[in-house]
Amino acid sequence: MNRNRRLAWALGWRLASRSRLRTLLVCLAIALPVAAGTGVAAVTATARVSMPEAEAAAFGSADGRLTTLSGERNPEVTTPTRLAEQLKPSLPDGTRLAYDIDVLGLTIRGPEGRQSTVDGRAVNLADPLTDGLYRVDQGAPSAQDGTIVLSSALADAVGITKTGQRVSIGSGQFTVSALVSDRFDLGHRLFALPPGGPKATTALTSAKDLGSPRWFVTWPPQADLPTASGKLKSAGYAYVPSSQAAALSEQGDAMDSTALLVGLGLLAETVLLVTAAFAVVVRSQRRHMGLLAALGAPAQVTASFLRTHALCVAVIGSLAGIVAGQVVARVAAPVLAERAGADWGPVDGAWTTSLVLAAVAVAVTVLASVLPSRAALREDPTALLKAVPPVHSTRQLRLRTAAAGTLVAATVAGLAAVVINAGALTAVLGVIVFAAGITATALVLSSLAARKANTAYLPLPTVLRSALRSLLAFPVRAITTVIALGVVAAVSTTVLIASASVAHKQREDYLPELPDTSALIVSSRPLTTTERGALRSSTGASAVSTGYQRAAIARDGKQLPVSPRTDFLDCIDDRGLLKYGNNDWQPCYLASKSHIPFPAVGIADTEGAEALAGAMTDEQRQRYESGQAAVAVTPVGLTSEVLLVAMGRKPDGFVLENTATLPLIHPSTAHETEYQQLPAVLVSQAGARKSGIIPVGSPTYLLNADSKPAQQDVLRALPVDAQADSTVAVESGPSVVGAVARLQPAVAAISVLTTMLIVAAMVSLWTSDLRGEYQMLGAVGATAWWRRRLASSMSGLLIVISCVAGTLWGIAASVAFLTGMDTDIAVPTGWLTVTVVAAVITAAVMGGAVVPRRARAQRQA
Repeated sequence: MNRNRRLAWALGWRLASRSRLRTLLVCLAIALPVAAGTGVAAVTATARVSMPEAEAAAFGSADGRLTTLSGERNPEVTTPTRLAEQLKPSLPDGTRLAYDIDVLGLTIRGPEGRQSTVDGRAVNLADPLTDGLYRVDQGAPSAQDGTIVLSSALADAVGITKTGQRVSIGSGQFTVSALVSDRFDLGHRLFALPPGGPKATTALTSAKDLGSPRWFVTWPPQADLPTASGKLKSAGYAYVPSSQAAALSEQGDAMDSTALLVGLGLLAETVLLVTAAFAVVVRSQRRHMGLLAALGAPAQVTASFLRTHALCVAVIGSLAGIVAGQVVARVAAPVLAERAGADWGPVDGAWTTSLVLAAVAVAVTVLASVLPSRAALREDPTALLKAVPPVHSTRQLRLRTAAAGTLVAATVAGLAAVVINAGALTAVLGVIVFAAGITATALVLSSLAARKANTAYLPLPTVLRSALRSLLAFPVRAITTVIALGVVAAVSTTVLIASASVAHKQREDYLPELPDTSALIVSSRPLTTTERGALRSSTGASAVSTGYQRAAIARDGKQLPVSPRTDFLDCIDDRGLLKYGNNDWQPCYLASKSHIPFPAVGIADTEGAEALAGAMTDEQRQRYESGQAAVAVTPVGLTSEVLLVAMGRKPDGFVLENTATLPLIHPSTAHETEYQQLPAVLVSQAGARKSGIIPVGSPTYLLNADSKPAQQDVLRALPVDAQADSTVAVESGPSVVGAVARLQPAVAAISVLTTMLIVAAMVSLWTSDLRGEYQMLGAVGATAWWRRRLASSMSGLLIVISCVAGTLWGIAASVAFLTGMDTDIAVPTGWLTVTVVAAVITAAVMGGAVVPRRARAQRQA
């Protein structure tokens, strides 16, 4: 027994090492799907926000956060020490706290006068409890009063190039101690001030608004949380554990299921490719198997040496695939993360998925080697010595029944995928759709072609007729190859459509801040008519508005901003976010028809209103000037009447206070798009007086040009005395759209390249299997040119049929799959065309390149 086993291992290794080209092709057929699956899994796992990452980004290293139950701003909000003393009786001994508060609308000016008004936090990033909130790019956060931490994006905007430089906030000077980045959005402009010091307190008073105070908290080991939570609630505070960060973790069913769909498709490719490969191997070893049988070797030895060969190439191919996939992931992930504008952190190798793919590939390879060898070993040794398998001309395939059954399976799976949103099950159904559909299509086409081939003449050129007849001589092998290559095309199609659909949805959801050819100028003082004319001529602008100011009402010595009441504000009110002072407004923002931010009402004269909203009729102009109506600038979600409201603070929370209800004018040339930096509604000075609202803030002007203006050119065109304290904003364009849209070209290119490599490996195996036939053609006088053309034609026919069937069924599977995931469908026609053309060219080139150029069979004869 041991002797037979050693003999089997020796023969298997000799077979693997002797036929180097064929072994390389089989290894490549195994390695490519494993590598692609490993790479996709690793990049997906790296990009996904894990629970620890989400907890660190929201809660640092703390156990949770303490927040105020009411939204009331405490008069001592900038005095964290005093507030902490008030909290102390409600906390167990040994509790650690780190103060934190939102700071809205703080203006920061760089050393060269460049400034930016942004939102940030008063939080000590040097405190151990805040570890992980942000990625530190340069320097180290300091707890010293008079220091500030800037995001790298904000530092670039105000002209800070390194730590140690100084910025101004009001009349105060602050030293930049560190540059940080929000790992989810590297372009996010933010700042952080260490709270509690006199300089920080003075700076915070110049901010537009401050949120309710909160603390990061770490409990002592013996803390009784239920008791502590009860005391905190009675004192007006709530404890939010870090486990609530689950909402930030990207556990999206669509992303996970899409990755699973791709993985299952790649495994299907592995099964088909390896089965085809070992059909070639067994066919080439028939004479060897016959000789062993004739010499009296047990059938177990023959079967074992093929299994040994399969095990060798499977292990080599799987290991090579894992290594290649991990290398590609480690090279590609940082590049993709940079293009996505996010910090994905260290690469997650997704080793479990990688090992599962490798194990499946090895198991499938060994099984694929057993099935054809068993069929061959059942034949008489004399038949095996002929080296050519018998042609069973009387065997009739039940194509009609098989095709009908697979079509029914594809249809049922597609309908189920549409109505079931079940993650992994939806992905499985997607694989069934394209696998069953491609199989059915291949069976139908084979039946039709076989029937046509029985005629005396095929309406095709000579080479194509010969190629088709050669394919039909071995229908099972042809059908298997079409299905295998069709699955490749289907998986590629699914990947392209999934990425394009997500990118399309993000583009549809993208809300531009300004018209592409406009600039918004927030001036430190009003601009005269002459200065606006000079600004227009210096920049080549078509118009500069007379300006507008934000609207507010005066209450208890405060200025409360005014906004139009929309479904967004209704949702916030209904959810109780106003009453309890919570800031979880994202679901309302996403679900609303109107994404109008708060506040969004401006006060402007008639000329400024027409520059912002479009030309009005004489009757509309008269109504606007008299204060009888307001004008819609971004009319999304607004009806013919607008209710103006202000958000004020009461002892029990916030409240929306009605100020006025006005008819709303929609100019015929008004913007159809909602622009985030423009006011949603304008009222005239007379309308402001009737509504009881007042203009606040700096005067703002809109510059309209024929092409996109340059920010620096507009800033330099302002009066010299206004340049230092004025800001200019221009539309940043669709580059701010999410990561998937920016990564789509890279995803498409990788998909196309993977398809080409797998097609090349499959066609090479097919051509290797037909090597004897090509040598025979050479022996009877066929030229090398004609043989290569025949091989290219056969490969071209196979890949055209495969790509058409695979692409169509890939689209069908994607539609069913994405519809089940409630995602709109976008078909990237250009990339699909490139994939098909590249696959056809690859197949034709490989088909002709591997054909033997010399008639060795003739010389051997």
